[in-house]
Amino acid sequence: MRPLPPVKRESLGQLAVALLPIEKLKRKSPRGIPFEKEIHDFLVTNFNGYTMSSGNISGHWKDDHGHDHYGEHRQYKVALPAPESVKNFEAFLAEIAAEMGEECIYMELGREISLIYRSARASAG
Repeated sequence: MRPLPPVKRESLGQLAVALLPIEKLKRKSPRGIPFEKEIHDFLVTNFNGYTMSSGNISGHWKDDHGHDHYGEHRQYKVALPAPESVKNFEAFLAEIAAEMGEECIYMELGREISLIYRSARASAG
C-alpha cells in the first residue's frame, strides 16, 4: 500500500446555523435594502462567506402560550472562528429578528440549539 500524500487542512472555526423565515427575506429592511442582501453582506464581510440552503426546510413549534406555529426557512451556515465572532453573530440575529418582526431566530452552534430573541433596542426603533 502506498503512503497517503500530505493534505493541507485549515480549521475555519465553530459551525453556526441559523434558520430565517423565507417569506421575509425579500422584504426591505429599515435601511431600504432587502434582508437577504444585508444578511449576505454581513456574513461575507464579517466571516468571509457562508453556505445557504433553501427548499423543504420547515418547522413546527409551540410558543409560550401553547399555540402551534409553522414556518418555511432558509438555512445559513457560517464558520465562527473566535468567541467574539459568536457574540457578533448572535447580536446580528437579534437585530434582524426585531427588524423582521420575529420573536426569535433558531440557531445551532456546534451541538447546542438556541433561540436568539429579538433585540429590544431594534424593536423600540
